[in-house]
Amino acid sequence: MVKSEGSGYGIILASGRGRRFGGLKQFALLRGRPVIYYSLRVFERCAAIQGYVVVTNPSKIRQVRKMVAELRLRKVLDVVWGGRERMDSVILGLAVLPEDGYVAVHDAARPLITVPMLTRGLKAVRKTGAVAFGAPVTDTIKEVIEGRIVRTVDRSGLVAIQTPQFFDLGILRRGYAKGSNQGMLITDDCQAVELLGLSPAVIINTRPNLKVTYPEDLRLCEALL
Repeated sequence: MVKSEGSGYGIILASGRGRRFGGLKQFALLRGRPVIYYSLRVFERCAAIQGYVVVTNPSKIRQVRKMVAELRLRKVLDVVWGGRERMDSVILGLAVLPEDGYVAVHDAARPLITVPMLTRGLKAVRKTGAVAFGAPVTDTIKEVIEGRIVRTVDRSGLVAIQTPQFFDLGILRRGYAKGSNQGMLITDDCQAVELLGLSPAVIINTRPNLKVTYPEDLRLCEALL
């Protein structure tokens, strides 16, 4: 890996199996284009991103590479196979990126990402080393066991963390290395950094940043795009 201190990079994750969706949601059509297209377009247009890697399902490698060629996406560094778990896919994406710099990790299932979000996050991470977008929790939260409410959770300090999330490349690599060595299943990039004793900063986001989870979500995204 080469030295590229201070540069901004990206990892777009598109390898989820989509059990709740009933298929690979990143490739479902949204306004006539695959859901992943909207993330690719934003990363390509963001001036703060020097290059990015796409991590996808092995069955979709050819389709993504064709999309990259047809759309003339100049910043794509590579398209690689994803791993069994999300953390495996992030680690595989990190292996493509330079030794130094900053990275924005984003789930392709969130097609409402914008260039200003990427720009703001990559600016903030240079001061904090780790930062994520999050939405205030506005619903009442209940703990439920066996279909019964057992308590009400205080939501005053709760935030629903979203992607993109932003990190110093060295910090994120160390976090995932520690989690892997401990045999942990890491489902969130901030969780990896927390293993190092660090507290990622949060940028409160009040604009829609829906994650496509169910087929009905496509209609909501279509209305919001």
